[in-house]
Amino acid sequence: MTQRSPKNRAGGPPVTLADMVPVIWRRRGVVLLVFALLLLLVAALVPLWQPDYQARAQIGFLPATPAPLAQRDNGTSPSAIFQISDLDTEMAVLRSTAVLSAARSVLLGDGLNFDPQPSKLAKWLGMAQGPQQHILAGESREAVREARDITILRGKIKTAQLDNARVIEVFLFDPDPARARQMLDAVINSYVWKRQNDLRGKLADQYDETLRQRDAALTRQQQQQQALLDWQDAHPLALGALQGAFQGGAGQNRADDSASRSLETLRQQREAAQIDLVTLQSRQQATDQANGDVASLLRLPEISNSDAVRELNLRLAQLRGTAADLARRYGDRHPLVQANRAQIAQAEGDLQTAISAQIAAINRDAQIAATRLARYDAEYRRIMAEMTANNRDWLGFVQLQRALDDAGNEVAILSDRARLMQSQLAAMRPDVEILQAPEIPGKPVFPSRRHLAVLGGAAAILLAMAAAILRDYFDRALHRAHDAETLTGLPIFAVLPRMTKRDPQGRAADEENEAIGHLQTIIRLRCDRRAQRQQQAATVQDDVGTPGRVICVTSPMPGDGKSRLARKIATRFARNSPRVLLLDGDLRRPARLMDEGFASLQANHPAVLDLQGVLQGDCAPEGAVLRLRDGDFAGDEPVPEYDFLGAENAVASALAGQLMAEKLAPLMAHLKTRYDFIIIDAPPVLSVADAIWLMRVADDRLLLLRAGKSHRDDIIDAANRLAQAGCPADGIVFSGVSRRGAYYGSKKRRKA
Repeated sequence: MTQRSPKNRAGGPPVTLADMVPVIWRRRGVVLLVFALLLLLVAALVPLWQPDYQARAQIGFLPATPAPLAQRDNGTSPSAIFQISDLDTEMAVLRSTAVLSAARSVLLGDGLNFDPQPSKLAKWLGMAQGPQQHILAGESREAVREARDITILRGKIKTAQLDNARVIEVFLFDPDPARARQMLDAVINSYVWKRQNDLRGKLADQYDETLRQRDAALTRQQQQQQALLDWQDAHPLALGALQGAFQGGAGQNRADDSASRSLETLRQQREAAQIDLVTLQSRQQATDQANGDVASLLRLPEISNSDAVRELNLRLAQLRGTAADLARRYGDRHPLVQANRAQIAQAEGDLQTAISAQIAAINRDAQIAATRLARYDAEYRRIMAEMTANNRDWLGFVQLQRALDDAGNEVAILSDRARLMQSQLAAMRPDVEILQAPEIPGKPVFPSRRHLAVLGGAAAILLAMAAAILRDYFDRALHRAHDAETLTGLPIFAVLPRMTKRDPQGRAADEENEAIGHLQTIIRLRCDRRAQRQQQAATVQDDVGTPGRVICVTSPMPGDGKSRLARKIATRFARNSPRVLLLDGDLRRPARLMDEGFASLQANHPAVLDLQGVLQGDCAPEGAVLRLRDGDFAGDEPVPEYDFLGAENAVASALAGQLMAEKLAPLMAHLKTRYDFIIIDAPPVLSVADAIWLMRVADDRLLLLRAGKSHRDDIIDAANRLAQAGCPADGIVFSGVSRRGAYYGSKKRRKA
């Protein structure tokens, strides 16, 4: 019988799920225990979990309105149009301290408490105390509490952009659904109020600046009036002449009157041309500041008010809207998308051409206005020079009058601008609106208690199976006879049940007797096979009888039950043959038969069991043998009897090894002539070397293994030692397995 080497776990075939199923079934007790414990833990912790509810709202941003007329007249650049990229800034503003502080004030006014309530799980774990507040030097308790409340509120809020639109989704998580809706409503209302207030504040600043400019113009008008009155007081004669000239007279007076009228007409024309030039120059400056940016140019009224530009811009917007729809529907490489892009490029080119034409028209009008202003100014200066030559007093009067008129016109313009901005401020509406108001959430977000229960159950199953696999992996003991046969390569001669005291009907004993009977049958068959071989090889002069059969029982380590097995085998063979000897081969730890229920049947038995003396030759084996019977045998048949040979006292290790090596073989040759069967109870193989000498003289070598106790490494080591010594085991007796029921049933059934 060749011995198989155990497979290396690391070098073996990969483990599959099919290989784990029998392992899990074999360790089903561990699986059930771990699963039950984990299930109890999940059942205890899941009710303590406090899930969060999600309140949701949407905020949309409207396209920016054109800049106010007063701002355009003032020459300042209009405000930029709201872009999609500005949503990131607005999401940051929504979670800013200013917005959250306003929301906190609203919530505190509604009686909401920001102190976090500990969950049931926190209370169960002993973490029910609230957060500690650390107040630094110079800080008030209210400021610290406000900062803490804002931090708590900010931690509950999450923002996200909805697809590619001007819409922000706001989420707020809280264990209380009504509280979550209330807090989110306060946050988004505070944000909308703040944004409206900021826009109103900007327009109010512009209105205040316009009022300041109007007051300055009124001051200048009053100064010009006072200057005119001062001139009239200083030139009374000239004033009378001027009045006479205004009333009519000689031809010279009529000429002067005509010159005055011409001068006034030129002054008005020059002022109108100057106003036109300033207006056109402001338009040129606005177009230059745009730097060719189409979006900035379209925000200019002088560009956007053009019918051609307005139509082209509307067509471009429609094409871009169609492009977004086609891109989502067909993809970027679809012919319709490519054609749409070509139309957009053509529309952008046409729009750029129309804008360029409008800019060229503005530049041409500005050049014409500058030329007209220069012509009027030259004519005005000529007439002024003539009038100055005629009457310098008249010129001073006209200049003062003109300055007074200019101041009056400036006051009128600024007053109109202020009234316009005041009306815009009153009619202003915010560029943001609440598209979806927050509602009370109906179910909690992941993970809810149901989710945790399902996940906990799945985790309990996986951990229970993992525990079973780990238990089997780290368990080095054998539990099945098939594993022992696979590990050592030796056949299984018998499988003995586990003997327990809780067996009132004796079923385990019946199964043990059946297993011993099976072992006896195997040994007898081996004995008959050996006898047949000897008869085939025997000569005619062979007159000597058949020698006895030596059966040696050993185990890898102590405590496997080999002494009990040896006695059971001796009892079994003693039923059919009176010449049976049980030899206790352990000289270092001899068996105490008298203490184990055995009784001697000889009246004149020796006082001392002396196997040591027999080996040394001090006494004959017949004088040291006891006739015994098994006190544990129960049954209606007569109690079997057999001889026993062993040592009374322990022998020193060195002497025991020497006796086994030198004297055992002759003794066994002598005993085989006197007994039909000799059962040797050998010591463990891995404990002492005596077991090897005893196994060498045996005809049938049995290696006893115990389920749940014999380790794989010890079994392999013991089998290798016996094989290297030239006395490998012939078979395995596997004991301590779970009882599965005897073939013949209980004693009561057999009696029936």
